[in-house]
Amino acid sequence: MEFIIRNVDFGATEYEVTKKIAEVLHACPGPFVSDADAQQRLINFRVTLEKNECGGVRNKGVGSLKLPSKDVGLKFRRLVDGEDGVTIKVGKKRLKFIPTTKFIPNNTLVTLAKAPYVDPDIAQKRQEKIDALSSDFRIALLQIGTFYRPQDASPSDPRAFSVEWQSNLLDGLGWLNFEYEHKLIRAKVGDPARGQLLYSLIVTFANINKMAVGYDFGNQYICFDLFTPPIVEREDFNRTLTGTYSDKKNYRERVGAIHPGHEQIAPYAHHIRIILSERGDLDKFQQFCKIAELRPPVSGVRIEANSQGFFTSKKLALVQRWLRSLSSDWPVAFQVEALLRNGVANTKELEDLRPRIDKLIQHHQRFAAAIMRYFVKKAAARPSGQTIHKCFELVVQEKLGNIRPEAPAGRFYCHRVTVTPTRLILEGPNILQSNRVIREYEGYEGNFIRVDFRDEDRLQYRWDREVDGASFVRHRVGGLLKDGFELAGKHFDFLAYSSSALREHAVWFVSSFQHDTKGLVTAHTIRSSLGDFSGCIHSPSKYAARMAQAFTATDPSVKIHRSQWSEMPDIVENGVMFSDGVGTVSDELGDLIWQTLCNARRDGGTHAVKPSAYQIRFLGFKGVVAVDKQLEGIQLCLRESMNKFKDHGEEYAMIEIARPVVKPNTPHLNRPLVTVLEDRGASKDTFMELQQKVVAEARTAHDSVNLFAALLESHGLSQSFRLASTLRRLNTLGLELSPTHLQQNIDTPFLKQLRTCAINHVLRAVKHDARIPIPNSYMLMGVTDEGPAYEKKGRTNVFKLPPGKIYACVHKPGDNEPIWLHGPCMVSRSPVIHPGDVQQSYAIGKPPSDKLCLFGHLKNVVVFASTGATCLANSLGGGDLDGDLYEIIQHPPLILPDHYDPASYPSEKPFTIERPSTIDDVCNFVVEYINSDVVGLVSDKHITIADQASDGTFNEACLKLAGLHSQAVDYPKNGWKVNIDDIPRSLIPYKPDWHAAEVESPRPTDYYESDRALGHLYRNIQLDDIPNYVPQQLKKPLSDVVSVTLHPLVERQLERRGRPSTIEVSMNSIYSAYMDELIYVATCHTLSRVPGARLREEEIIVGTILAKCSQKGFKNDRTYAMRECMSVLIHDIRNRMLPESTKNASLDDVRDGLENGWSAWTLSQEKYKESREKGEEGYGAQSFGLVALGIVLDCLEQLQELPSTA
Repeated sequence: MEFIIRNVDFGATEYEVTKKIAEVLHACPGPFVSDADAQQRLINFRVTLEKNECGGVRNKGVGSLKLPSKDVGLKFRRLVDGEDGVTIKVGKKRLKFIPTTKFIPNNTLVTLAKAPYVDPDIAQKRQEKIDALSSDFRIALLQIGTFYRPQDASPSDPRAFSVEWQSNLLDGLGWLNFEYEHKLIRAKVGDPARGQLLYSLIVTFANINKMAVGYDFGNQYICFDLFTPPIVEREDFNRTLTGTYSDKKNYRERVGAIHPGHEQIAPYAHHIRIILSERGDLDKFQQFCKIAELRPPVSGVRIEANSQGFFTSKKLALVQRWLRSLSSDWPVAFQVEALLRNGVANTKELEDLRPRIDKLIQHHQRFAAAIMRYFVKKAAARPSGQTIHKCFELVVQEKLGNIRPEAPAGRFYCHRVTVTPTRLILEGPNILQSNRVIREYEGYEGNFIRVDFRDEDRLQYRWDREVDGASFVRHRVGGLLKDGFELAGKHFDFLAYSSSALREHAVWFVSSFQHDTKGLVTAHTIRSSLGDFSGCIHSPSKYAARMAQAFTATDPSVKIHRSQWSEMPDIVENGVMFSDGVGTVSDELGDLIWQTLCNARRDGGTHAVKPSAYQIRFLGFKGVVAVDKQLEGIQLCLRESMNKFKDHGEEYAMIEIARPVVKPNTPHLNRPLVTVLEDRGASKDTFMELQQKVVAEARTAHDSVNLFAALLESHGLSQSFRLASTLRRLNTLGLELSPTHLQQNIDTPFLKQLRTCAINHVLRAVKHDARIPIPNSYMLMGVTDEGPAYEKKGRTNVFKLPPGKIYACVHKPGDNEPIWLHGPCMVSRSPVIHPGDVQQSYAIGKPPSDKLCLFGHLKNVVVFASTGATCLANSLGGGDLDGDLYEIIQHPPLILPDHYDPASYPSEKPFTIERPSTIDDVCNFVVEYINSDVVGLVSDKHITIADQASDGTFNEACLKLAGLHSQAVDYPKNGWKVNIDDIPRSLIPYKPDWHAAEVESPRPTDYYESDRALGHLYRNIQLDDIPNYVPQQLKKPLSDVVSVTLHPLVERQLERRGRPSTIEVSMNSIYSAYMDELIYVATCHTLSRVPGARLREEEIIVGTILAKCSQKGFKNDRTYAMRECMSVLIHDIRNRMLPESTKNASLDDVRDGLENGWSAWTLSQEKYKESREKGEEGYGAQSFGLVALGIVLDCLEQLQELPSTA
């Protein structure tokens, strides 16, 4: 409801009027807020005063008041009406309120109903800051360069600044200004009056590591030490304006440099030095920093500035010539290039290091690449006073002889390059799961490189509406894809990508090489060897998607002969396909596959259930094969729908395993699922109860070993270190967190830190993502009922699943008996976005035993019916059976009675061109994909609008977004992109409070308090900060309760050994190798941009990254990669200490392993004590101790010294 405000004091401001009205609306107790409602959200309203035409702060004495509803408006009117009404005075005048019948736009009403009331004092202070920071600074000289330490400088001297490129702006135009609203500083260069383009160097507040100010021969300078290069934009001030909305769209262009001279040095130097031209500006700048709440610049320390010419074309050419000479030692050349590209060393430092590196290669070629890999990280984090040469000498001295962990079967060490707008960031090599192509060229993996395309902060590109980033991506990314690039003396060409890598904006490049048997191998010959793509060659996206099958991360299993595989027709009824992507495998072949996988598994398959189905890649086929007990011998039966391209007629081919179904998974709630279920009728209280249950389970992890172990197991934490298993076995020996009088206390400050870290990980996911386990429910891979296919072959008395029904039998590892799901259930497939993406079904329980049932033996899969008018899997957001996972929900409060029709999106034919696609067409597609990848944006917009709209996901905009989401998901295959202009806008310019989860320092005024289930779930949890680790008091090694408990058991077994140990190990070298790789992994995978930052030891052990990140996908990828690296490291350390085959080892062989484990456990305690006595944190010693403890307990268990944990 709207009121006209009259009799306003001409000198009053909107802030003053708002404050006076708020005193009435928000008075407590008062007419609108009672004592009982003191915590409720304050009524929001909007005051607007008509400005005086003469300008200034004065108004015309009239304005308007908008209230969120008619009820509030009528109540307010009764309160202020008449002479006896409540008086609201501003200045000396009493305000008069006259109701109007004027229509208020819906978005304004929604804003007032949803958005938070902002205290006018806060709003005024914010505006005052903006106003105070509104003036510009005139720039006399803009300099780009790098910090360095002069050779004659002492360790305490400040660094100097080498100017690598500069622009004198006294004759042109340059100015610097603060943009407080966007938290950035912008330096502008160019003169619109002369027809010049305007360039901007943008430094976000978060990108500033340090600033320094001072005087250089009277010149006022500011130095910016930045984490990453600044953003560079270009704007044409003389562009033609139309007077429409389009004038504000894409008018700024993202570029890589502001001048050809800058372009040359930008990949290597990105720090900024600015000379201000106006007297007094330096003091003013420091004042501005204070107003903007930036860390004060360092002053009083003079930073010398000169031009060293580190990155001239001549100096860079000399480095490249050296790198080309290292062609036979390319892994070393890669690390040298990394020193330069990652900003760790300049060309002068490399020149001085060259003799040392050449000598390292000459005398220690076997270790050179591993030492250089470690040195790159160590040099980046070296103390400020240490020269890079000293750092190199120390690293070589410490690490010589340390061997990098061996890559296990199915994994390899992969070099990685991140391409940003201005530079290449080099990383690795790190562990990565292999694929068909990598295995085909075993021994030549160093010629393949993974390339990511990212912004300077290593997150995916995101553009403001006014910035044209697409043109820049076409130039930057498209240029590299089509032309390739030089790296460490080698030329790399674009090869292909996997579907999952494309979602991360990552692709494969290869450098041509000479193969012992295949001859010259190039990107073209590799692609040609993959198969016959003539069936999709006219569609660039489909052609690339088919090639991507060969790059899917898989594990090798069994090779079979052409006579052992066959193709069979799909199951189709009434024009509906029920077998899209699923075939069968004989029991005997399934056993062979599983045995091969078990041989490569660390646990030998003991903690898994033998799979009933496998997700596979095989020649041109992809999909799932389920075990068929009717097939005899070795048979693989593949469906026509699984055949994506023709093979070259190979006699033998490898069955590659993308995922074996070894256990049932637990489904979790998430934001989209909660939103849809709530709209479909699920109670908010149901979600709250489930949340309280998981919160209670997390917080009680401090109470006992079993509760902590259960938390770790249920959330898949600390699997590499096997912490849950270690604790459970110690518990059988009478060690407990809260011991009784018969037990001993196992707790330590470090163990408490691990619990706190694990609890924080769980609660963070619950709070930020609504990730809550759903009880009595399972997430299973989908397959089809083969009954109709056997009926067609003439078999009788076949039991077939009735239409719309499902079958599922779940068997958890360790359980004696499986569970047959029976009764009503809800079935869904992530991501859920349309109200019809959750459907009702019925689980049949045990199938009848008097009929031929083709699925009765299947475990840990969900079998869908192959008859009826619709395919249930396809009704769930267009799901199929080529590996999709389905949630089977049997939690009674979430089984909803009402049906809602599934979404129906007509399938689009792939985008085609009139000629066969070339690799350039694929490159163009990759570029357009990066520019048009809006899956995340559409998903986020969908749940945001659903939160704001009264009809939630049934809102017209949400239903439109569901269709756009389906189109965006299919874009990589069919080539039809979503036009970003088709995406509906949010209803109001505020976001729900749960949206602030992963935002660093969110502004409360940007968010409203959501009244949906997600809002209540978000606010219901308070996360505690992880306290700083306070180490325990130093004790004599082996005096702790674990050592005292285990020592007699170890001694007893070692005394029984009938011979000396046959495993020769140097425990100090094993420890040193572990520490090298641990620190490398911890440094590589941190999200912090601070040089030398690394993950906490407890994060590594638990297997989490606690830092915030605005793009969850990036954080999840880093977490997964860190876990992979640690798994390989621990596997390697165990292999060095234990006999080759623990299963088949003699008792004395096991005792040898026990002795090594105990030695490692002892060493870990000695190293920790030694480190603490030096005043160091003892990083790594305790995690190494956990690995050793696991070995000791494994051996004792095999020697039957431990009670059962059952």
